[in-house]
Amino acid sequence: MDSHRGERRMKMDFNSQKLTEFSNSCLVKIGVPQHEAKIITETMIEADARGIHSHGLMRLPIYIERMQKGLVKKAANIQVVNDSKSIAVMDGNGSAGQVVATQAMELAIEKAKEYGVGIVSARNSNHFGIAAHYALMASQQDMVGIVMSNTAPLMPPTGGAEKVLGNNPLAIAAPTLLKFPLLLDMALSNVALGKILYAQTKGTEIPAGWGADRDGNPTTDPSAVLNGGFILPVGGPKGFGLALMVELLTGVLSGGAFSKMIPSMYDLTQTQSIAHFMLAINISSFMEVERFKELSTVLSSYVKDAVKANGVEELYLPGEIELSAEGKRMQAGIPVADNVVAELNKLAEALQVEPLHIQ
Repeated sequence: MDSHRGERRMKMDFNSQKLTEFSNSCLVKIGVPQHEAKIITETMIEADARGIHSHGLMRLPIYIERMQKGLVKKAANIQVVNDSKSIAVMDGNGSAGQVVATQAMELAIEKAKEYGVGIVSARNSNHFGIAAHYALMASQQDMVGIVMSNTAPLMPPTGGAEKVLGNNPLAIAAPTLLKFPLLLDMALSNVALGKILYAQTKGTEIPAGWGADRDGNPTTDPSAVLNGGFILPVGGPKGFGLALMVELLTGVLSGGAFSKMIPSMYDLTQTQSIAHFMLAINISSFMEVERFKELSTVLSSYVKDAVKANGVEELYLPGEIELSAEGKRMQAGIPVADNVVAELNKLAEALQVEPLHIQ
């Protein structure tokens, strides 16, 4: 570990609008169209507001560097290469992952309105941020949204010592009558790589079970994981098996890149060609939407009202903690680590845009 092992100070007073304006300004300054900058920024602000800082504004510098090096298109060039009733295949042609994924889910929703279900497979895309963002697009249209993506290899197979699969995120969202939808958003590793990156930027250790060093030895040092080591699948062989199936439904089914074909986002010599899978299920094709919401609320109540273990004050539904935090922070201010602020202001200086000011 480096000398920054202590917990870094967090800045709690960044207005969400100020952060949005800052990110948009940086992206537009390098040539990203305003409407695409807005999409990319929105996913990062949502992530930070929900406490998922691994996918927040700490990603802005690498997104911009990849665009400036021509590894990600500044202006999207997305094509539908196969369109057949409820199914479509998109080619992102190296466009920003958030823009590709947004268009893919929009098309899936459009198809679900007509055919009851819409499935869009996208290839030649890039890192798309938090998968929940796109699943929620469907739930906001009274649909069930299911989202998957592959990534650069990070995890070895069970018993292996070579990176074969990414942590391949999976998100599912469904509407309820509660304040929040049901929302599952998970990486198929014990933790997202971004959280290990975030720990490294803060100079803190990671919990046991998150990763191993290059020799396969368990470690709590994020640098040991990032420098040739591995992150480990959730649930051991079960998590690895799920990640393999996500790889099948994203990279293989789209006809895109998969597994060891995909380089790291931090390899600034190669394009990534990530693939996504978007599924929108039109609830009204199964039953009245309000009835579904009633039943999903009953299901939720079985969780919320279950007998609590000693010392537990409240039981939470998937996504509840994050969505609750987002609602509060969008009003009160979004925390950003001081070292992330420093990196963002270095970027601002290089791009000659207004830096972030501590309020």
